[in-house]
Amino acid sequence: MKFKDFGIREWLVIAFIVIGLAAFAFEDIFKPKIYYAEGTGIGYNDDITLKVSAYKKKDKTIRVTNIEVEHADTNEIGGVCCTKLVEDIKARQKFEDFDFVAGATFTSEGFKEALTMAIDDIRNQE
Repeated sequence: MKFKDFGIREWLVIAFIVIGLAAFAFEDIFKPKIYYAEGTGIGYNDDITLKVSAYKKKDKTIRVTNIEVEHADTNEIGGVCCTKLVEDIKARQKFEDFDFVAGATFTSEGFKEALTMAIDDIRNQE
């Protein structure tokens, strides 16, 4: 088969193959860069450490994708508090203004301190 003898079907197949290969080649270019940061705050019993992963939008706003929490507070109070705060932060994407958990004020304050440290670190990363 000569190059001239290609019909519309063959040209469409070639076009889809080229577009598909280009999509794989440019996949990393269009994927947002994930930033990682760690913050520490003082909880009720000991330090609260947050490992935050996030990406920056084009308008420089930050979207948190994951928060890992390490704490020495009790699971009944501190664990529940941290779980609620992580869910709230990921859902609302508000870092400075969020509600503390009743009955776990020290844990909530330590969480906020650690989150502020991590978000500030992400803002300063290039």
